Amino acid sequence: MGIFSVRSSGFLEHMLRLAGLLAVLGLVVVGFWKNSERNIERINARFGLSDETRTLSEVEQGQVQAFITALRKSYGVEARVQVRRGQVEPPEQDGKTLFLGLSLDGRTAVVILPPLVERALGADFAHSLADEHFPFHFGPGKSWQKGLLLALDLIQARLAALNTPPQDEPRHNATQKDKP
Repeated sequence: MGIFSVRSSGFLEHMLRLAGLLAVLGLVVVGFWKNSERNIERINARFGLSDETRTLSEVEQGQVQAFITALRKSYGVEARVQVRRGQVEPPEQDGKTLFLGLSLDGRTAVVILPPLVERALGADFAHSLADEHFPFHFGPGKSWQKGLLLALDLIQARLAALNTPPQDEPRHNATQKDKP
């Protein structure tokens, strides 16, 4: 048992050993904390995507889940994406949930934006996605999966464009060659 006993030659060495032990314990706690955060994000992203038809590939599911995570991290907005055969059932609105539902049998889309996002993107943005964008991608020879990913990219790009400051036009200084 002598291997587990802590013997120090002085008070300073004893305090250094205690500090080292506390540092290792702290690093273990931080490691578990970060791992738990990552797992919770992955679970939340899976919860935000409901593909009852199982027609989205793993890559497409990953892209949708990345969108859900990015929206939550960047803007604090919860996103729900629902793909069904029957009628789409939007969740109760809470003012911070973006909902995008696709009915494959009815070839319809329901897009509900939270009030702040709707004001930022424009009042007609959700209607244009539901009435123009998705009907086009539900058409013959088109891919609704691609339309879904394009719609999510469009939402993310429009929100990101609002965060970038407008760039000033380059100013051209006129130089006078001949001063009177």
